[in-house]
Amino acid sequence: MNSTENSINIERDVNIHLENRTISRHFFWYLWIMYAIVCMTKNCYGGAMASIVEEDVLTKSQTGFISAMFYLTYTPLQIFGGGFCDRYSPEKLIKYSLLGAAVANAIIYFNHNYYVMLAAWMLNGIVQFAVWPATFKIISSQLVRSDRKLMAFYISMSGTGGLVLSYLVAAFVPAWEHNFSLSALLLLGLAIGMHVYDRHLNRFMKWDYSEHTTEDKQKPVHNVSTWKIMKKSGLIFVLISIFMFTVVARSRESLAPVLFMENYNNVSPATGNLFNVLMIVVGLVGTLIARKFIAKTDNEVWGMILTLVAMLPFLIVCCFVGRLSIYAVLISLCVVAALQSMTLLFGNTFDMTFAKYGKSGAVAGFSNGARGLSYLASTYLMPLMAEKFGWTVLTSLWPVFIIAAVVSLCFAVTLFKKFKIFGIESIKDM
Repeated sequence: MNSTENSINIERDVNIHLENRTISRHFFWYLWIMYAIVCMTKNCYGGAMASIVEEDVLTKSQTGFISAMFYLTYTPLQIFGGGFCDRYSPEKLIKYSLLGAAVANAIIYFNHNYYVMLAAWMLNGIVQFAVWPATFKIISSQLVRSDRKLMAFYISMSGTGGLVLSYLVAAFVPAWEHNFSLSALLLLGLAIGMHVYDRHLNRFMKWDYSEHTTEDKQKPVHNVSTWKIMKKSGLIFVLISIFMFTVVARSRESLAPVLFMENYNNVSPATGNLFNVLMIVVGLVGTLIARKFIAKTDNEVWGMILTLVAMLPFLIVCCFVGRLSIYAVLISLCVVAALQSMTLLFGNTFDMTFAKYGKSGAVAGFSNGARGLSYLASTYLMPLMAEKFGWTVLTSLWPVFIIAAVVSLCFAVTLFKKFKIFGIESIKDM
């Protein structure tokens, strides 16, 4: 490469990385805080919904439609966002996404018209098309190589941190509008912080292809088509599985308080929400356990299969909600929460495998798109099932979805094993 290291511009160049561990870790924790706050701002709309309906600003159907339209715009754009992050600066994409999200939240703070709020929240889904793929691209490709798996473990907790923050914000803001004003200010501050941080990091970045780089002599491969990688690695089957088990995870998170309230006497909405907080905490424990298992496995797809199979007996217990003790159901859902966190971490580690092909952003976008699609199903179809057919039918669907996820992963496990062993050669065999 003719360019010198000092000519690197982090908002222009893509195939670059850090070799200073201290600088790399500081940058990671900024990203962790940033992504937690982004997750908080997405969840703050849910926290404001009850007050919006109570004050007759919008009806329940209108608030639900706004939430659904966010994911309708957000989900397909994840695929494009992932591809963009492999071609353009992920830092620059994050900065512009944060600015756009700040504008969307500010619009809702100042204008409570239904159509304006709908358009603003759809705008929020559009502008956040690259936040997660870009964040994952940086972690998997730009941080110090020896830290990348560890940081993939820590970033899996960021969404949980954002969820907890959203509960705290919803509990303490004096009016629902302040969910959006606070979100707008925080997102604007993070965008400015990213702009300043980028200039600070320029002098510490190294070219991936530099002849002077001794940390990893193998050059990344960037000329392989995404479609070939999807077929040869089993990624298509993994995406189907992600959709299936995320429907279960998301509906469990959103419906658990109502499930307890309607099936057991003396369970108030506040108590149901406390049960949900307990599940969040247990989920963090699952992430800690998963870290030890990941270090011992050479096939992340097997890890996902084992954690999903382990969920099945506990989900079957939930099929008897209202007939079994509340403690049996609560404990079962807590174990499921822990296992879901483990599955998510195995999924993040799976996505990192594609970094050396320059496709970690694209794969992260596909994975997040599958999750976004599952949010549409879990926020509309699953509550509808509970309302029309009762809780037993809904909870009986949970193990069915998990079995479907396991079957899909079984098609992927051998393909992924070969892909990890032979890498680019397994793709050239086509």
